[in-house]
Parts: sequence; C-alpha cells; structure tokens
Amino acid sequence: MAGTQNGNEVGWRATAGIGSVGVGIGLIAGIPVLSLLGAVVVLVGLIGLTAARRK
Repeated sequence: MAGTQNGNEVGWRATAGIGSVGVGIGLIAGIPVLSLLGAVVVLVGLIGLTAARRK
C-alpha cells in the first residue's frame, strides 16, 4: 500500500469496518436483524471503496 489514499477511500473503508463490527455483534448477541443490516452496510462500503479506487 504505497499509494496515497484520498478522503473518499478512507470514508468507504470506515463504512465497511463499521458494518463488519455490526455483523460481529449481531452474530455474537444472536440478533439476526443487526447482522443483516451490518452485511448491507459492508456491501455498500465495499462497492464505494471499489468505485473510489477506480477514480
């Protein structure tokens, strides 16, 4: 990772990280709705990260 990161890439990476934490908490606590919402946030974050890297 020798390249520089722009602000958008950092934001999308944080979004994916927050979603993965939500999935983990939902799985540990046994709350399927939280896991489902966290998975959607992770997917949105990864799509945004891919788009930010292409620019």
